Amino acid sequence: MNNEPNNLAKSNELKQQITELQRKKKQLENETKRRASWEKRRARTKRLIETGALAEKYFALEDLSVEERENIFRTFAEFVKSKRQPKG
Repeated sequence: MNNEPNNLAKSNELKQQITELQRKKKQLENETKRRASWEKRRARTKRLIETGALAEKYFALEDLSVEERENIFRTFAEFVKSKRQPKG
């Protein structure tokens, strides 16, 4: 019967360790999600900047308003979509 308090203390210690490890696991999972989200945003931003630079280069858009640029893109949208190669 002397082992009962000792076993109870060990059990409580193990429970605390499990709880702490579960907390750390959740924290690491959240950090991984944040990093993945950040990487996706970073890649999208890079793609948008590159696309905008190419659009300005080939369509001389620097001096046009947003509405004028949109009209140009709308004019060519269906043509470009029809000429794209399917992925895969």
